Amino acid sequence: MIFGRVFFLFTFLLFIPTFFYLPNPGGVGWALPFNVLFCVGAALVMVACWLAVSLRQTVITTTCRIVFLACLVLLLPILFTRPEWQGTAAWRLVGLWGGGLFYFTWLQVRMTARYRQAVLYLILLAATVQALMVLLQLFAPQFTQHWIPVGGRSLGIFQQANVTASFIATGLALAVSAFVLPEFHLLKLNAEYWRRRVLAVLLVVLTMVLVWLQSRTGWLAGALVLGAFILCFGRRYFRFVAIASLLVVGSTLVGVSLLWWGDDLSSVLRYSSHTGPTNARYAMLISTLKMIAEKPLSGWGYGGFEYSFQHFRMAQGLSTQGVGIVRHPHNELLLWWVEGGIAGLLGMLLLVLGGLRLMVRAYWRDSRAFSHGKTSAGEALALFIALLPIVLHCQTEYPFYLSTLHWLVFLLLLAMLDRLVSPRLSKGGKLKRWKYPMLALSLAGLFVAVAGGYSGQKLTQAERYGLLDMQWVEDMPVWVSWTQSERLQFDLQLAGLLVFNRSHDEQLLEDYAQWAQAYLNHRIDKNVYANQVVVLLLQRQYLRAEELRHEAALLFPFDKRFTQSAY
Repeated sequence: MIFGRVFFLFTFLLFIPTFFYLPNPGGVGWALPFNVLFCVGAALVMVACWLAVSLRQTVITTTCRIVFLACLVLLLPILFTRPEWQGTAAWRLVGLWGGGLFYFTWLQVRMTARYRQAVLYLILLAATVQALMVLLQLFAPQFTQHWIPVGGRSLGIFQQANVTASFIATGLALAVSAFVLPEFHLLKLNAEYWRRRVLAVLLVVLTMVLVWLQSRTGWLAGALVLGAFILCFGRRYFRFVAIASLLVVGSTLVGVSLLWWGDDLSSVLRYSSHTGPTNARYAMLISTLKMIAEKPLSGWGYGGFEYSFQHFRMAQGLSTQGVGIVRHPHNELLLWWVEGGIAGLLGMLLLVLGGLRLMVRAYWRDSRAFSHGKTSAGEALALFIALLPIVLHCQTEYPFYLSTLHWLVFLLLLAMLDRLVSPRLSKGGKLKRWKYPMLALSLAGLFVAVAGGYSGQKLTQAERYGLLDMQWVEDMPVWVSWTQSERLQFDLQLAGLLVFNRSHDEQLLEDYAQWAQAYLNHRIDKNVYANQVVVLLLQRQYLRAEELRHEAALLFPFDKRFTQSAY
């Protein structure tokens, strides 16, 4: 498949949600509406690609084979996980395999250097828009209140500073690439003059925003990107690397100075202490490693980390105090290992092996290109460096669950790098053989994403009205509502309690009690604990209410609702 204007249009549509903030209830995954839109965009890109297949050979690289072998290995532990955790695990595996198919699709696309640069500039534009949003939230909130929210931390469309920071750091890597590498240079002197000055401004803006986001992951990613460019290209393109380094370092010093004296200058910029998050993450790491040591081979079960982690710490006399409800160990490799055991570890190590192999091939490819004096020299290493901020973020948090955009950008850059540096293997047969199976999967993904977006919008609408009118939700067809089934049941049961306060229908209590018991077998929620204790007391199940209150008190020792006996 040859990348052309139509494909570029669909790729541009994929990034449209980065220009708008969508109100949301928080959380991860499809609870965030922009994640659903990114899934819709990805499915549309895949549909467009597979509708335009030619009779060329399928591109199946060695890295591609490693990726799908890893995905197969990572499937195995779901066969042994507890039934109540399988739903959560299945959605994560759907995301993994959906990403694999998105990567495989992009691997089939032949792109000229011009179109590769256009896609990279598109990602840079999306990062620049996020930086602009942050600046407006900081310094001109009165002009942006109808576009993006004001108050609290300035984060663009995302929910966490680290997520915004890693995306902007990726944009910074692409800006440095475009500034340094000769392949990006324009032939017309006037156009090149203005291109370089726009990139210089972007280097300054992206760096200062990265500083002001106060994300240690973002700071480290920015330093890693600049250090990698100096190491890889400092000798060959000394002048351009030196200018880019001066711009980034100078912007960093200015940004740090304004942040340091922010309290004296204004109330906009204030340094935030990182002591609490540091201690919490250290506690997560220690407890996760202890869990792995206890079950290194079998793991604790896919989809059950939230339940297992809190109850493991509770058995050791530790609570959620200072750590909170931990739903992820803040390290993607550790998550698959602690849940999937040796199979999860093996699958992740295969992915690491594939990544290291790409790094070696990128270095080898660019070394040959430099020796032959090609203008494309350095592009492969630049793509690899652009992947580093998201890779780093995966080892300190869980960006792929908080932002589907991070997942898609990572896979897009990975596929572009893989196709650029890997020899083509034609054992996959004619590309046309893959057309209808992949087209069917792409259309299925589009349907699921649209259904998820529709049901999520209906649930958000009901939540805004305090769950007082659930008719919109109850009228949704099953084939639409199943994509948000857990959130749907949560809202329905909570609405049932509100109805009970008026009707005193005992069946509503029984429905809630059964649902809450199942819910607390895979989630930890202090409000559900508190409601369940009250429901059990109303049902005169005093012993069970006391057992549940005692368990909740161990998990939440400073919550006054659980400090006294239930009866």
